[in-house]
Amino acid sequence: MIDLLYFHGLGSNKDSRKFKLIENAFESTHSCFCVEWRNDTDISGLLTDLWSLYKDKDELVLIGDSTGGNYAYQLRERLKVFGVKIKLVLLNPLLDFSNRIANFPFPEKLEETLEKIKEIDHCFLLQSNRDEVIDHSKMKIGPEVEQLIIDDTHRLLTFEKYVDSIKEYIEKH
Repeated sequence: MIDLLYFHGLGSNKDSRKFKLIENAFESTHSCFCVEWRNDTDISGLLTDLWSLYKDKDELVLIGDSTGGNYAYQLRERLKVFGVKIKLVLLNPLLDFSNRIANFPFPEKLEETLEKIKEIDHCFLLQSNRDEVIDHSKMKIGPEVEQLIIDDTHRLLTFEKYVDSIKEYIEKH
């Protein structure tokens, strides 16, 4: 079975509604793991450990939600150098901290771990049109992005409606 790694967003964990929906949808075809991190996690060390664990794999699925989208993208960039075929799914990703429009505090230690990703390519992008946390209009989208813009907020309250679209993307790529 192919491994699927889910990177949750800020303040979430393996018990998140989105991870449970993904796990249920993919349990017969993928080994699903939630990459858990907290505000005090050594993200660089975490990504290095994951790189070591997966650099010799043939294929891997990465799904990143919000802040976790930045970490999933970083891991993909590290692994693709080794020829690992990566299927990447981003859910309202925080790809550049300067695109954050929310007024609630963000942990400074975590802000330092975020890369400034100016352009994305070769992925599935699920994006809310009423995102109150991230301004997605500044993101440059490459030609190999399958983008699905939905009527929802940052938390993706209707996420269950789009799990099949994610599954279709992963199956066909």
